[in-house]
Amino acid sequence: MLDTGESVSVGDEAFYPMQSVYKFPLALSVLKRVDQEVLNLDQKVHVTRDQLPEKTWSPLRDRFPQGGEFPLKELLRFSVQESDNNACDILFSLIGGPAAVQKDLKEWGVENMNVKYTEADTHRNHEWQYSNSARPSAVTFLFRMFDEGKILKKDTQLFLWDMMASCATGAERLKGLLPKEYVVAHKTGTGGALPDGAVSAINDAGIIVLPGGRRMAVTVFVMNSKDSPAVCEGTIASVARWLCTEWEAAGGVKK
Repeated sequence: MLDTGESVSVGDEAFYPMQSVYKFPLALSVLKRVDQEVLNLDQKVHVTRDQLPEKTWSPLRDRFPQGGEFPLKELLRFSVQESDNNACDILFSLIGGPAAVQKDLKEWGVENMNVKYTEADTHRNHEWQYSNSARPSAVTFLFRMFDEGKILKKDTQLFLWDMMASCATGAERLKGLLPKEYVVAHKTGTGGALPDGAVSAINDAGIIVLPGGRRMAVTVFVMNSKDSPAVCEGTIASVARWLCTEWEAAGGVKK
């Protein structure tokens, strides 16, 4: 719980591939530079056709296959809300790559989180997806820092919050079994199929606002599961429902 600091964890000793959850720290790094007036949300970014490769998830490419001029805030929206891989890598190129995000994480006091490769990198070598990794508690800590206003100024914090609260992916994950009055500001991550039939990752992480206004940061990572993606999503949804309705710290009653 963000107000009391109470927490519960299972399996936190392992590092999990974040997949597109790492687009959250990337967005923080971009918006940090907006706060510093190095970048501007309304500035136009020229995107070439070569920056929109095929064979990767990219609504941006599907809608604008020839590229074009895009406001920075629109590239952030594609990356955060629609989990666009090409928009993600364009954002990386604006700030100095994954190393810039890793440096920011260190500055913010975030341990046990590694941002090493771009989306293009991990498509060239699928093993590298496991290097963009974190312990769930590290992601939860980063969401706490974000929520407490320790990373961004108020305007950029609200801008990112609104994007994550309108996330177009993962409707069946953290928010899948919660009533509509619960607000979920989150970022999903999804891996591909492995040779043995397992799925490398089904993830969701974010902040859940309970009907009374209390907030909890939640990170659920499922790694190398041979269950179907739908079953993995159901597991994430069940964890979120338990935390919100049965966990004593959130006002529920353990059964």
